[in-house]
Amino acid sequence: MSESDQEERLRHAFHERFGEAPTTMVRAPGRVTLLGAHIDYSEGPILAATLDRAVWLAASPREDGRLRAVALDLGEEAATDLATANDQGFPWLRYPLAVAWALRQQGFSPRGLNAVYGGNLPRGAGVSSSAAVEVAFLLAWRRLGELALDRIEIARLARRAENDFLGVQSGIMDPFTSLHGSAQEALYLDCRDLSFRTLPLPPGTAVLVADSGVRRRLGDASGAGFNDRREACRQAVVRLQEVLPEIRTLRDLTEEDYALHSHHLPMELRRRARHGVEEMARVRAGALALTAGDLGTFGHLMRQSHLSSRDLYEVSLPELDLLAATAWATPGCWGARLSGGGFGGCVTVLIQETAATPVAEALRQAFQGAFGRAPEIHLCRIAAGATL
Repeated sequence: MSESDQEERLRHAFHERFGEAPTTMVRAPGRVTLLGAHIDYSEGPILAATLDRAVWLAASPREDGRLRAVALDLGEEAATDLATANDQGFPWLRYPLAVAWALRQQGFSPRGLNAVYGGNLPRGAGVSSSAAVEVAFLLAWRRLGELALDRIEIARLARRAENDFLGVQSGIMDPFTSLHGSAQEALYLDCRDLSFRTLPLPPGTAVLVADSGVRRRLGDASGAGFNDRREACRQAVVRLQEVLPEIRTLRDLTEEDYALHSHHLPMELRRRARHGVEEMARVRAGALALTAGDLGTFGHLMRQSHLSSRDLYEVSLPELDLLAATAWATPGCWGARLSGGGFGGCVTVLIQETAATPVAEALRQAFQGAFGRAPEIHLCRIAAGATL
């Protein structure tokens, strides 16, 4: 379904439910991580890109301070008072409530909304569908409430919503990328000072999002330990500060520092810190490779990133490993690695678009043979960031 078709679908659904046209429409895309796994919360640099798959939101203001929202793709509707932040038993409602809470913490008063949202982003697949929902609602509230917020402040609010309301200790990469992505370019973001630039991808470059079908539960205490990984990085820094008092996060730990002082860390923290330090070096090398148009080197760095995420950070799964390894061995693939936080979700496969069919078929056959089911594979192009 094209973007214009998505917009029309949302407009029609809004009119059908609320009897009027929406006041504003927002498109907030998902993202893939090209390099920079689990280092945004250590203030490292990342390389990401926005996709031509997005969340669409149609909204109009209400005067009673309530949110009445329709999750179109789920076929569910809920209403709640924004001040109480009661999700009424609908997990999807927690995301707009989280950003409304973050706005109030910042001193703003989000208006009541009638809202319908939906789109073509796979949920829980590692392409940041939750951040796209948060960005969409924040942009709608900014527009309808004429709130004095720039896009960097919006990204910070989305991160605060994730960290302090939803309980997921993620970094700023996901909402920032959704807001600032650029068509046919990768986004290089320094997560310490939030400076960023775009780096061109060669013409004909596309992305296959190969969905393992294993759903992530990053905010669930019974899930796979996203928050544990962040805490391990923090603990590693605390221990190393005894010999390197000047460091603040893993961002400040050079590869030489790690080689000299990692023996102070227990083995688990040593592995986590090594991944962080080496992944930051891979991002910087990847930026140089993209600047030179060297996708061969960039793809090799993506492979190293996946292996490090598997062996040192331990956030991969057999399904993700098989998809990545199959992609590496297939002509037309530049590189592949697990996307987002891992623990399930998808593998990002950077390809020549002309090779999309044979690469996708190789992935399907290998996955079907190993796991008895076919993976969802989406051909995506690198698109612009969020729009009103």
